[in-house]
Amino acid sequence: MESKFFKVSALTAAMLGAVAMPAMATEDSAAGPEYVEQVNEFLEGSTLAGVAVVDTRSRTRSTGAPGGKDGDVWSRLNYSSYNLILDFTSGYHNGWLGADIAGYLSGDLYNDSAMNGGTGEYLCNEISACNNLDWGAGEGGPVKITKAALKFKAGENVDGRFGFTQANGNGVLGNVWSFVPGTYRGAELNANIGNFKATYFIADQFTAPWLLSENDYAPALWADTSWGIAHSLGLQGNATDDLFLQFGLGQVTDVKYQNGVDWANGVVTGYHDEVDTTGYKVYARYNINDTMSLAYDFYGVNDDVQYDGLGYTTGLAFNASFGQFSWMTNLNYAKSDNDRDVNPRMIYTYGMTNGTYSLWWDALSDWNKSGEVSIYNRLSFDQGNGWNYYLGFGYGSGGKSAAEGAKGDWDYESEYAVNGTISYSVQSGALKGSTVRLHGTVLERDEYEGAASADETDLRFQVIIPYTF
Repeated sequence: MESKFFKVSALTAAMLGAVAMPAMATEDSAAGPEYVEQVNEFLEGSTLAGVAVVDTRSRTRSTGAPGGKDGDVWSRLNYSSYNLILDFTSGYHNGWLGADIAGYLSGDLYNDSAMNGGTGEYLCNEISACNNLDWGAGEGGPVKITKAALKFKAGENVDGRFGFTQANGNGVLGNVWSFVPGTYRGAELNANIGNFKATYFIADQFTAPWLLSENDYAPALWADTSWGIAHSLGLQGNATDDLFLQFGLGQVTDVKYQNGVDWANGVVTGYHDEVDTTGYKVYARYNINDTMSLAYDFYGVNDDVQYDGLGYTTGLAFNASFGQFSWMTNLNYAKSDNDRDVNPRMIYTYGMTNGTYSLWWDALSDWNKSGEVSIYNRLSFDQGNGWNYYLGFGYGSGGKSAAEGAKGDWDYESEYAVNGTISYSVQSGALKGSTVRLHGTVLERDEYEGAASADETDLRFQVIIPYTF
């Protein structure tokens, strides 16, 4: 393993050394002046950006404590992990052809998370690389290439890319994020039509950012899912000076979910019939004035296996700023035809592609029980010297119990969360933009009678150091 890691790291170092060359090549190149002119054109306007991240976290849960009883609070995730990220974006050769390359190296400074008794591996923390969707070795892994794509443009109105890339969010296909995005193997085509932008995106493979291969989903057993083609058509733009609109329609073909796991023997016992899923997106944002906006978001998926039809999440978002203060209120509603928890993406399985629903509150719960109405309010303050603060409160209720036919990970009548963040960003000098961030959340749930406790807490300290070469 050490030998293989050394070879991969050496190869990556050589590649990064190549893309980190000075922005202008020398006229003394052995390939001659014409080659030099082409290289200079390719590198002109290019950027090489780096980010170093350290994420230290303790996330507790009040159920499933090893050797304990329901209600015992224990730390499932307890680690300090790092990402070293590089992202190269080229200029365009002959004004039309370029390339983008990005990747990262990850690892754990320490890890005392939940451990797999059979393999001795730690619970995947989604920061350092994992061997499968559940577990990782606790020591990171070789460099993950998150982007390696050719790009092109035709005039000012048409552009695209293909290779290992990300979706731009115009439509129904989005990116799974950690500190880096997940990776599609696919292609994107964009066209400007007046004030609107149309996007078609197609892919036949995706890996979450912390996985090295699409083959890393199946070993988790519960995540054993395959699919054929994912594609999306999106249209977005300004209908007026104050009204922004976005519409999306997409499909994933031949989705095959597991239909039973023999946990004692570690095998999947069966699969559902393949199904094609369809995704729908409608978004509108209206600027009430220079400091206030109101937005509506709908994201729905037709999935005959997971929802027996339609599952959707919809909501309203109000944002306002008052000098150094900002206020946000989000109202959210989730519903599915069979009362299963709703996941706003076209493949239900976690980490396997993503959608473009915009309401996300960094508050542990997904607020996605079918029938649940939830509201979140956040007050933020920008001190103006690099210090930023926010305090948020969320509450949700209305979902059915498991006894009434609801299907999901947890069985609760209502839930609330309080969360807050303190951050500081360096304002000048060589470390300008570097940020330290302390975030905490307390999530409490009122479980139905007989249901397992489902409370959680989360405390995270992050150091983010960007650098543009």
